[in-house]
Amino acid sequence: MKILDIKRANAIRVDKFDSLDFYINRITNINSKVMINIANLDSNGVIGSHKAPVNQLLIVTNGEGKVRTNMTDFIPISINQAVFFNAGEVHETRSDTGMVAIIIESPDLNYDSLLIE
Repeated sequence: MKILDIKRANAIRVDKFDSLDFYINRITNINSKVMINIANLDSNGVIGSHKAPVNQLLIVTNGEGKVRTNMTDFIPISINQAVFFNAGEVHETRSDTGMVAIIIESPDLNYDSLLIE
């Protein structure tokens, strides 16, 4: 498991199409099967402990929570942070107050291909 900060300082300024004050953080490039999901955890919500079937990137878009693997204690995560899980890594996600996240899953998603660090 690796925690990433999605900072505007690392973003690319976009001026095309008469855009103004627009910045974009590219996440990754994948040329294979990919699944993108939105996960909603209510207050005291839990994504139970399980093995990641493929590499996964969980991007917090609202709220806060905490994640752990079978090798670590819980680590807090919040908006503008992402968590990378390797395929086969046992992990769990919880939120005391509620959290929304985008989860990107692909066998070809790998930490070295991420463009947001």
